[in-house]
Amino acid sequence: MDNNQTTQSVAVGRVLLLIDWDNFFLSLISLFKTNEGIMIENRIKKLMKWIEENLGELLGGHGFVFAPEHLSSYHQRICARNGLKLVICPKRPMNPGEEDTVDETIIWFAEMMVNHPNFETICLVSGDSDYVPLFEEMGRQGIKRALAPPTVGSLSKSGDLVELVDINQETAERLLFMLDSE
Repeated sequence: MDNNQTTQSVAVGRVLLLIDWDNFFLSLISLFKTNEGIMIENRIKKLMKWIEENLGELLGGHGFVFAPEHLSSYHQRICARNGLKLVICPKRPMNPGEEDTVDETIIWFAEMMVNHPNFETICLVSGDSDYVPLFEEMGRQGIKRALAPPTVGSLSKSGDLVELVDINQETAERLLFMLDSE
């Protein structure tokens, strides 16, 4: 193998990181009751380190944040500094009100990416049970599934999503400890 092939194979990512921003941020607000104690950039850096150490390289060198259009410019800058690409998901007008489109956009994006030749693992940052069918389908496609809940409280009470992950419980517990520690 020549030097170019070696360099190229090292640069190929494998983990598709999908972050449900509202689930991530709102569960932290719920836990800390204030924006000050969250230290969101520090948590994202810890999350990225955990993924690299436990799951592998990010597909294309980036993770993806799916957020409603009201995502603050401060949070946008944090995402950009940490190699996260933003996908803005506008709310759909309903009668009455509006409907969130983040979950359906994440599911659509993951299903589209399943044909990527280097996609081996999906890592979802959420605890929402709306992603159970997605995780079931990823399993049928031979894609490994990892869950990085922002807090224990963000996990769906049903536990269905947790049962579908392919990483062991000890690894997930280390992530939660890392995210909660300073």
